[in-house]
Amino acid sequence: MKKNLIALAVAAAVLVPGAAFAATSDTSSKVFLPENSQDTGPILYGFAQITGSQQFGTNGAEGLVFGAHRIRLGVKGTAVPGVTYNFQYKWDGAWMSGGSLNGASGVFSGVNGESGVQDAEINFGFIPEVQLKVGKFRVPVGMERTQFGGDDLWFIQRSMNQSLGADRSAGAMFHSPDVMNTGIYYSLGIFDNHSFDGNNAFTDFGGPYPGNVAVPFGGPAGAPFNGANGQARVGGVLTNGTGRYLFAGMVGYKLNPLLNVELSGARADTLQAGPTFANQIDAWNVGARGGMMGLKYMAEYSHVTSYKGIGGLRGNDWYVALAANLHQMTLTPDWLDIEPAVRFERFDWRGSVGSGVPGAVNGAYLNNTTIGVNYAFNPSDPYAARVQLNYVIPSGNAGAFRANPSFTPANGYIYNTLALQFQAGF
Repeated sequence: MKKNLIALAVAAAVLVPGAAFAATSDTSSKVFLPENSQDTGPILYGFAQITGSQQFGTNGAEGLVFGAHRIRLGVKGTAVPGVTYNFQYKWDGAWMSGGSLNGASGVFSGVNGESGVQDAEINFGFIPEVQLKVGKFRVPVGMERTQFGGDDLWFIQRSMNQSLGADRSAGAMFHSPDVMNTGIYYSLGIFDNHSFDGNNAFTDFGGPYPGNVAVPFGGPAGAPFNGANGQARVGGVLTNGTGRYLFAGMVGYKLNPLLNVELSGARADTLQAGPTFANQIDAWNVGARGGMMGLKYMAEYSHVTSYKGIGGLRGNDWYVALAANLHQMTLTPDWLDIEPAVRFERFDWRGSVGSGVPGAVNGAYLNNTTIGVNYAFNPSDPYAARVQLNYVIPSGNAGAFRANPSFTPANGYIYNTLALQFQAGF
């Protein structure tokens, strides 16, 4: 009885505020509440995705893997007029058939669950054209990365160009979503070059050459990793850094709904830990998207000069994607909100002497063709409950990446894969 009462109290502590706060069905963590909103928050939001997938043609054991892909829970609102906040926690890869993913990388390289603070941001929007965002949030590089959350992607996985940009970091950024109602928007910020999430160009390489990019803390003697060198501390907290940062910027133009074009880029200093490493990393991206009456398109090209700080290891990626929402095209009734989608993508490495790239991978390219269909249970709130089905067909030099899996880009498929995902959000 006592356990039941405790469980009931915990459920009430979570669900009652959720029912009170969730006055909207907006599950996007990227959108702050407008100044004229009648609901200033706090709003509790989140989503969960359960995914099953199976690969074919591996010449080994093949079976269904079923588990939690993304689980997110956040709160956002307006503190005072002009000041908004957003905090989000994540449990990604929290569980799969066979047990928890925590620590699984010790057996299967690259397989692990992640949990922690996803976003912790405060936005000062007193001047709409010159707003200031501080905290941990998305680095403004890449259209798909910055304009889409995990709950409104066209496909189950993002494109491979995630490997050539940045994810989230701690920093400060000036930005505006629409400069003087012209459709022009921009972002310009400075970020710490250590606290990056995910597998991207600015995190340490998980292969044979780790340790050149991220600098966790500094010291007065310039020894970035030596915690015994007497760093200045206030209340036990380090107060000096290393002088190595990431600078990122983005500029774009929106002509809704037909066209949205965007150019973004970033540069970061590295640790310079050896002769095979680069002194800096430069990444840039150009993208376009738009559509009308249910027809949608999106395309991007990404380039990085030194992948994860490895000297001479350059990467390129491009993709084109098309989708057609049959309900928005008035071809299906309300209860049949179906959206077919297709994406073709090519990723390639370009190495040089000293880059450490195996000869089989140097110059190799990986193609992924993704054929998918999305079904939303409620067309007026499509991301509150939906199902996604994807089939991915790799081609090109997929065999080279199978032989050197540590060089496979993030979200790259090297075997035919069928994936099915169920989503619920609030």
